[in-house]
Amino acid sequence: MKKKELKLSKKTTKILNDIKSSTPKIVFHAKNIMVTLRSKEQLKQWLERYPSGSYRINNA
Repeated sequence: MKKKELKLSKKTTKILNDIKSSTPKIVFHAKNIMVTLRSKEQLKQWLERYPSGSYRINNA
C-alpha cells in the first residue's frame, strides 16, 4: 500500500518550518526525558513534577 501524505497549505507549511527551525527558549532535563519549553510558567510546572531536574535557558 502507498503511504498517504497529508496535504498542507503553504501558510501551514511555513509555520511548521519556522517552529522546527527555531531555538527552544528553555530546555528541561529530568531522568529519561528532555522537554523544550517556551515560558517560565511551564518551567515552574515541570520543576514541581521533577524537582531534581535541570534546565538551560537560551538567550537566542
